[in-house]
Order: sequence, then C-alpha cells, then structure tokens
Amino acid sequence: MDKLKLTIDGYKCFDKKREFNFNDITLLTGANSAGKSSVIQSLLLAKTLSETIVDDPELETIPIPLKNDKYAMDLGNFYDISNDNRDAYDMFFSLQDISFGAKEEDNEEDGNDVYFTINASDKLSLKKMFLKGFTYLCADRMAPHYEYEYIKDSTTCDCHGKNTGDIINNNDFLFKTDSYRSINFTDDIKLRRQLNEWIDYIFPGVEIELEKGDKTYKIKDHDNAATNIGFGITYALPILVSGLTLPEGGMLIVENPEAHLHAKAQSNMGYFLARMAAAGLRVIIETHSEHIVNGIRRMIVEGKTDMSHEDMTIYFFQNKQGIKSVMEITMDEYGNLSDFPEDFFDQVRQDMFKLMEFGRKLVNGNEG
Repeated sequence: MDKLKLTIDGYKCFDKKREFNFNDITLLTGANSAGKSSVIQSLLLAKTLSETIVDDPELETIPIPLKNDKYAMDLGNFYDISNDNRDAYDMFFSLQDISFGAKEEDNEEDGNDVYFTINASDKLSLKKMFLKGFTYLCADRMAPHYEYEYIKDSTTCDCHGKNTGDIINNNDFLFKTDSYRSINFTDDIKLRRQLNEWIDYIFPGVEIELEKGDKTYKIKDHDNAATNIGFGITYALPILVSGLTLPEGGMLIVENPEAHLHAKAQSNMGYFLARMAAAGLRVIIETHSEHIVNGIRRMIVEGKTDMSHEDMTIYFFQNKQGIKSVMEITMDEYGNLSDFPEDFFDQVRQDMFKLMEFGRKLVNGNEG
C-alpha cells in the first residue's frame, strides 16, 4: 500500500509545516501534549469535510462543526485550534495532493463552526479517498454494560464502540473473514468464530456470546455478563471487530489500544493490529505502550505475511521545556529500531538507575 501523506501547517502546536507519511501501520507515541492527538484530529477534520453535503456543489467555503460527537471532537472555536505563534492565524492541510484550509477572515471568534476552503473537485476526491472504509476508536471507549441498545444501520463501530454488538450481529452469518485476517491463516471462517479465536489469543479462555433480545443485546463470556468480565475485554472488543470487518483498503485509527490490558495482552493486541495491516488495512495507532510496539515488531519479523519492516513507521513526539519536536523512527529487517531517543520507552532503565543510585546512598549511609 502506498504511503498517505498528511501536511499540517498552523493547526494547534504546528507553527510550521510538518509532513506525516502514514505507512501500512503507523504509530504515534511520545510525550503528552506534544501533537499526537492533533495529527489524528487533522485526519478527522478531513473525514468530516469529506462527509459534508451542501446545496451548492460548487461552494468552496464550507462550515465544519468543531463539536462533533460522531468523532468525539470538542475543539472550541477557530482561535482555539489555530497556532498563535504565527503572524497569521490561518491554517492549512493537505492529504496526498488534496488541499484545504481555514482563513481568519472567514471565521468569527465566537463561532461554533470553522469555515474551510476547498475546491469542488478536491472535495470529491477527498470523499472518494475514504470510500473504502473508515473507523476511528477514541480512547474513551464504552465501559462494560449489562445491556446494550440496538443502533440502527450500523456498518462500522462508532468512536466509543457502543454499537459493537450490532456489527457482530449484522455480520455474523453473512460475513466471512479472509485467510489473511485469520489467526491461523484459515480461509472461509465466519466472523464469530474468527473473533473468538483472536479473543482467546489475547484473553485465554474467554469466548464471547451475543444474546439478542427485543430491543437490547447482551455481550457475555459463557454465562457472565459484560459487567462481570472486566474493562479489558470490552475495551478491546471494538478493535478486534473493526479489524476483522473493515474492507480492504480501509483506515483504522485506534487510540490507546493497550487500555486496561496487562503486558502480554498488550503485546498480542499489537500483533493483531499488525496482522490487520498486513491484510490490507491502513492502521494508525496512538499509544503509550512499548508492548504494543513490540508486538507489532514481532509480527513483522516473524515473516508469516508479506508485510515488510519498511511497512511500519513510528513518530515519536517530544515536548521539552515547551519545545515540541517529532522524530521519525523506522525498523530494519531484524526488528531493530533506527533510533532509541531518551524517553522513548526507556523509563524502566531510568527508574532502575535511580533505584540503584538511591540504594548505594542508603548502603553508604548505613555503613557510615
């Protein structure tokens, strides 16, 4: 799959033009408040813009709401999202060769919408870009519930995963996963069986059942309701279902796939996401987990798919003394990373060094 280039200029912390090339699988990791979420929001703004329906198809200035429950966005107003370290508050984006932006002259300080400028042909191209499928799963996924309401016309998991049961139910008998997404590379397997094989890989011994009622359904593990099987499984379930059901060529964006998972489960979740990328999804992950990263590295080096080390990219975001920077990290064929900067999953080393230092001081103090 060709890389997808995103350019951001003037949005939030990006006071200068910055390019991101999304690979088959791309990880955004690093410091808090350093720009990771802003990159994802830029993609969500592009997706929102592609979905707009206007009376005049030639209209080039289009209002986009900054409060959008569909994608869990609540961004304030134009001046809240524009960078204030520039001479002008204007912001510009491009996705591949499709350009769009927002100018100060078109926006009001207290407006709830941002007016983006994009020509009609580019808007059509942007719409076509997302037609193969798009799912965004935010960090605030739905907690375990005893019962889940039906949500009509569900085709993909929503950003909180609250309609995951609908997606399972709607695809259970009609949808069959291909061998590339099968944990054992087995062809022609129904969704429920394939889903449970991946669940057992990440949560050994767990098997999901869907109990359908008149207006609600229950997600259960054997006889246990979702409320009694823990946050980890219900937080992971939308990721697994999305990975198995999104069409080839679709985009899957996941924030914090490691949430509520122990270390081994995190690594296996990384392995799953890499397998979905190898099966033809473009996977973008925001993570703080070295286990997610290592699970992805393990899958690629394992060599059971056509996925190469060149198909993974890591962007490491730093925020030191108010100076924000982004480093691109790649991997070689043996799984070695091109860079290992300070604060890049080296907290164990830093903590152990401090413990040894404090331990020596205690020993020396007692001897004195």
